[in-house]
Parts: sequence; structure tokens; C-alpha cells
Amino acid sequence: MADLGMWRVDGDAPRRVGRSAVGLERRLEDWITNDSSLLADGLTLVGRQVRLEGGPLDLLAIDWQDRWVVIELKRERLYRDALAQAFDYASSIAAMDAADLEELLRPGLSTLGDAEELAGAVRRQLDGEDGGRDVAVLLAGVGVDAGLERIVAHLGGYGVPITIVSFEAFEPEGGPRLLIREVTEEQTGPPRRAHRPRLSIDEMRGLAAEKGVAEPFDRFLEMVEEADLKVQPYRRGVRIAPPTNRARYLMYARPEQGGIYLHAGPAQFAEFFPPLTEDEATAAIGSLESGAAYQGGAELDACLDQIEAFLRALPRPVEDGKPGLE
Repeated sequence: MADLGMWRVDGDAPRRVGRSAVGLERRLEDWITNDSSLLADGLTLVGRQVRLEGGPLDLLAIDWQDRWVVIELKRERLYRDALAQAFDYASSIAAMDAADLEELLRPGLSTLGDAEELAGAVRRQLDGEDGGRDVAVLLAGVGVDAGLERIVAHLGGYGVPITIVSFEAFEPEGGPRLLIREVTEEQTGPPRRAHRPRLSIDEMRGLAAEKGVAEPFDRFLEMVEEADLKVQPYRRGVRIAPPTNRARYLMYARPEQGGIYLHAGPAQFAEFFPPLTEDEATAAIGSLESGAAYQGGAELDACLDQIEAFLRALPRPVEDGKPGLE
């Protein structure tokens, strides 16, 4: 993004928009705390300025793949030392005793949202680790050094999960500040832990049966398939993607003992199903935006009724911003 430019076009007279002098590292942390989708879909923030042995970690999250995500923010271009620092933090999180990690995060949860809900998310994450803790790294800054890109691509070949997010801020005269984002997705590679492979859909149904939620989990899968959305199994749950881009995220469901954990992204539904707006999607599934565990019985049935009504009313999907063809 070193040569990125922006112009405001009024008739035939384009006017260049200047870059903002905003201190991105300080402001980004606040912005991301308010809206974690600035970095990635499906992130639940559970830590801010977390004091670790190697120093303060900017942000810690849990993603829809049931991984801890170490987030390091820089106000300048990202260089190799940012990755080394993030790996230091990641190694601390990976090695920490579960009880110590839970205790470390608990005091700061109230600054990130509903403390009780977030404490439940942390507890579920720790309970599901099954002898192994998956930790991913996300770096965010203003531009990316070529040397860092080369290292990330190399490590991706070994399945090391690293995402890079690069921002530029622009400030039009008389208008609101604009934030431009570029994401370098994780490189694909062999799984890091052979003893924790992804489950198949049938195996995921078996897991739901073991936890006593076979019928509602099957119902969820059926309504998703009827809406022509794509189901992708992961280690402990299923990701739901739009039919036009299987790499993107719409929803996530994980069977738990006696219930189902559900998460959905209103902004992502609005992106792929216009003229549906984000406000409309939020009104329909807003309770799922931050993720929640629904216990069996009437509570879970009501939630599934809500999802089913929403999915049945979806417009036709679009691909690359263009309506799908009849």
C-alpha cells in the first residue's frame, strides 16, 4: 500500500484527498475495541493491554475457528520485529496454565463488553482445548515491509497462522476521516497439530449427539443448506459461508453440552445479500453478533426460529458486488 492514493471526484475536477495525521496505533486500538470487524470477521475480544512476560499485548481475541488470536498494532509500517514480538506474546499465551490465563483476563473483560458473557466465552474456550492450545497471530499497521511478507509466506507453508492487516487513513476536506484496509489472509499449509484434525459433517453431527443437541443441530444445518449457504466443518463447530465465496464468513455454530454456541455477522450478510442492509440484518440477528450460547429447549428453539425466518427472507446473493444471474 506504499503508493496508495485517493481522489474526490466532483464532476470533471478530481481533487486528491490528503492522508490523515491521526496516530493510528492509539486510535486503532479504540476503534477495534468498538468494532473488531475492522481486523477480521468473527473475532471476540477478551483482552486489552494484557500484561505478559514479554510486555503488554495490545489485544487478545478468540476467533470463529476456536483459536486465541494475538493482535499486535503498529502506527508505522510493519517490519520483521513486529512478528518476533507477536510470536513472543503468542508463546506466552500458549504456555500459560488455563487457570492463570483465565485469572489474567477476568479484570479487563468489563471494558470490552458484557463481562459475564465474555467470561463464559473464555471458559468455553479453555474447556475445549483438549490438551492443545491453538494461537494465531494478527499484525496491523500502516504498510508492510517486503521482508515481512516473505517470512509470512514461508511460515504459511508450515501451517503457522499469521494474518496481516494494513491501514491507511485519509482526511477529505470538510468530510469524515476515511480508513482504508488491506488484508493478507493466512497462507494455507498442513495442519499444525495432526491430533486435532477437522471433523467431517457426519462426525460433527455425532459430536452434537454426544452433547445432547442432535435434533437442533441437524435443524440448523438443514435450514442453512435450504438457504443455499455452504457448511464447512472445523475442529469443534461449523462455519457458514456465502455460496459465491466459500472463503468468507457469515455464521458459526458449535455444539456444546446441552446447547449450541452461535455467532453471526450482520455486516457480512449485508455485503453478500443486498439490498439487505446491515441495520436490517442486525435487527433480525443482532443477538448473535457478539456470539452466545443457547441452551436446549425453548431458548434454543426460539433462536433457531429467528435464524430460519431470517434465512428464508434473504435476497439472492451477489458475487464481487454484482447481482447473481438468473
